Amino acid sequence: MPQKLIITKQTSPVIYDLDLPIHPPYDARDAFDAIPMQLLPYADGLTVGWKVSPMQFVDGLGRDLKLDCPSIVITGGQNLGDTPVVLYVVAAFYDKENRLLSCQTSEHIVQPWESYDIPGLWSRFPFPITEIARASVGITSYGWEDPRPEETQILSKRKPKPETKYEWKREGGVVGSYSFQKWNPGVGDLLLATEPLTKENRVRIRLERRKSEGLSYLALVQSQSPKHLAKTHDHLIQYAIYTQDGRLFHGGSCMGMGNHGDLVSLVPILPELLESPSLYLELVVWEGPSGSL
Repeated sequence: MPQKLIITKQTSPVIYDLDLPIHPPYDARDAFDAIPMQLLPYADGLTVGWKVSPMQFVDGLGRDLKLDCPSIVITGGQNLGDTPVVLYVVAAFYDKENRLLSCQTSEHIVQPWESYDIPGLWSRFPFPITEIARASVGITSYGWEDPRPEETQILSKRKPKPETKYEWKREGGVVGSYSFQKWNPGVGDLLLATEPLTKENRVRIRLERRKSEGLSYLALVQSQSPKHLAKTHDHLIQYAIYTQDGRLFHGGSCMGMGNHGDLVSLVPILPELLESPSLYLELVVWEGPSGSL
């Protein structure tokens, strides 16, 4: 007799971690359509992939600036169950030296019979797309039916990177500050306060905890105005937060912070992870002349 199929309704969050190498295209136009990377267990035909999204921005001088921005996409498959499926997705791109290039977090609810999707997983990226070498995607989900409950969790085995901090310069006068460090956010609202991050403009930032309707959010706040009061510099900040075992669980980006004030993440951060006494924080701050970032 055929074995009876056991279907489990995922009522508790299930974590699905992917660590995927990328061979970047020599021409960004080759990746304007999604490039599939791996099937996902939530529905038949559901795939996580990456693509390049041509984006247009206005720089500090009012000029149009076009950038090719990397993004993670989830496509194919429908929610054939009778309950909504919740997806909390964080995605980051890295270069060949395992340094953070961009990171974003998104939360989305897929209603019954809707196609799977995850909007908002792209980041401003003013550098050559060929620098991308790896993508890390963490998906926390619940509400879906799984016929293979023993196969629902794939955990990346990456070890935490060593702590490091340095600066380097790019073409066009762009200065970068990079750090990867152990981090204890504590219990208060102020989670991080930096020293000046670049020698040129002496940018400082704070990372604060904000609460709204019972949910926790992160806010990037500039704590000191640049010494050049004229709006001649762009800023681009990327951050990623990892658990003590090196698993990516939240991140985001902020552009033009010197001109636009605070950035509050629109995606809640899970408080039980943020309250951990041992985390890792990766922070990349770029600064350059207006129109460069």
